[in-house]
Amino acid sequence: MKRIALIFAAAALACTKSPPVPAPVAHADPIVVVVAAVASSAAAPPPMEPPPPAVVEQVDVRRDAKASFVRGAHTHIAFMPGLCSNAYAYMLGFPEAARAHGGVVAIEGDVPCEGAPGFRSFTWSPTLQKARIEAAFAAASVPIPDDGITLVGYSAGASIAEMMHHAWPKLFPKLVLIAPPMAPKIDRLKDARAVVAMSCSLDVPYLMKAATKSLGEVHVPATYMEMPKCTHGQLSDGERVFGEAFDWLDHV
Repeated sequence: MKRIALIFAAAALACTKSPPVPAPVAHADPIVVVVAAVASSAAAPPPMEPPPPAVVEQVDVRRDAKASFVRGAHTHIAFMPGLCSNAYAYMLGFPEAARAHGGVVAIEGDVPCEGAPGFRSFTWSPTLQKARIEAAFAAASVPIPDDGITLVGYSAGASIAEMMHHAWPKLFPKLVLIAPPMAPKIDRLKDARAVVAMSCSLDVPYLMKAATKSLGEVHVPATYMEMPKCTHGQLSDGERVFGEAFDWLDHV
């Protein structure tokens, strides 16, 4: 009987025992959260101001026409237009692309175009044009880069650029050839590191596409790019097309 009494007493004690208290759940202190958010917001830097528009500048070159240039972080591109052209006017067509890819220096032709003030043509002498480009870089306080100058030539400027590369392939290793008056001579370009062949859509796309194919056959990296709805001597959608050309050359 004594054992039974003890069992009933234990059962009664179990029934009267308080239920277990659940463990406390951690909650973020709202004051701490607000303070942290404010502190994080205060620490964030203000949004960067967009850079001012790229500017085409001009500089005097001793005993020569003024050179035009767009400043950049690593200027390594030179531009030459064609017969009776104005390099400054062409540069106005792609200043942002020029700045984004290090900067561009452009030279005018060395021969005034009769009856057309402000327009000039080039003597077909690679030696002369090399010296003029070097003088233009110096006048703009731009050093000649160790990895050479990328030549961009339009029309006659493209044929002269081809001759300059052939004579000094290490100084002018990459080229953008835009609608030269005659088909590019592949044997002059076989040592090029890269070539962009370019044309207006209504000019000579067939010629430049064929040059791209021929360059590929001799293992020269080459690509074709086209400016839309324009013909010889014109510039169309310059920021986009030149930007894509420079991008491609930068990664070859």
